[in-house]
Amino acid sequence: MDRDISPSYIIFGLLLAVLGVMMLADRLDWGLHWNVPVWPFILLTLGAAKLGQRRVDARGRMRLNRMGGWLMFIGVWGLLNEYHLFGARYVSSWPLLIIGAGTLVVLQAVDPLRCGVTRSESRS
Repeated sequence: MDRDISPSYIIFGLLLAVLGVMMLADRLDWGLHWNVPVWPFILLTLGAAKLGQRRVDARGRMRLNRMGGWLMFIGVWGLLNEYHLFGARYVSSWPLLIIGAGTLVVLQAVDPLRCGVTRSESRS
């Protein structure tokens, strides 16, 4: 069974392993003390890996993995809140998640690939 090697999975796996080593070094008191909220970075990395996965459906249409965009959006939202950028706080910025979800639904509804445009038509 032939399978394409996905660079996005390799990058994600390496980043995850490095993150694990850093967390282990912190827990075992090896001199690395890391008091950084990690979860937004994990979501950003996962999202980037998902966005790198383009798929061709049964009709030959290219499909972009929107889950990657959603994961990156939540990761950015988490970074804004964890570091209080632009005055963001969890208690006041949660409507951004509703806005992001609505935007994702609209983008999916107006996706030209859902309307039957093939890969060759979308290039011209």
